[in-house]
Amino acid sequence: MTFTVVWEGLDGAGKTSLMTETMKVLKIKGLTVTSYKTPSNTSIGEFAFRVGNSPETDPLTRMLLFLANTSSDSKIIRDMMVRDRPDLLFIDRYYLCSIVYGVSLLSIHNPELEASKTFEDWFKIVESSGRSIFINPDLYIIVNVDEETRIRRLILKGRTADSRFSEDRKLMETVLGLYRHFREKHSEKTMWVENLENLLSVTAENIAEKIIEKLREKGWGIK
Repeated sequence: MTFTVVWEGLDGAGKTSLMTETMKVLKIKGLTVTSYKTPSNTSIGEFAFRVGNSPETDPLTRMLLFLANTSSDSKIIRDMMVRDRPDLLFIDRYYLCSIVYGVSLLSIHNPELEASKTFEDWFKIVESSGRSIFINPDLYIIVNVDEETRIRRLILKGRTADSRFSEDRKLMETVLGLYRHFREKHSEKTMWVENLENLLSVTAENIAEKIIEKLREKGWGIK
């Protein structure tokens, strides 16, 4: 039985680097881990990234495009799980990300919209209607970092098609607020991680131990 972990966080939080380092730690401990990243390089993923990040695209269309990518990619991920039968599956952003960013943009464009309620409505609809399509995560890891470090990392990364979103402070504050809201509402399956500067290995070790503890709770015979 594969244990599925979805990694989320703001652009520039160091989520992917931390995920990769945690994978290394878990593999050293004898666990098999595979990963998948969205938006993907599939035709739908590339279309979503290109059109979704166009200045001409409205917030609702953008959210639906990225949701379409995660929905479509779910079959690819399921096939990968059947083929590889890993102990752990790490997904670098999934449908939660599409909804969090989408609702954040919608609420900024429409101030009358209550972001947290709109988020909950969308999340329930996607989870219930996509029950047979999406993979149900066992754990969400939300990675956060201080704003100064986040901006510095974005500068080092260089500008990309979605930079206008990641550099929008108001948007990122709203996104972070919805991630915090999600943690409060779904605390039983959410791990919040502060990705402190120059502590990548230590943080990854701590996360790996917490994941192993989760596996033990589910009856996995891990020493």
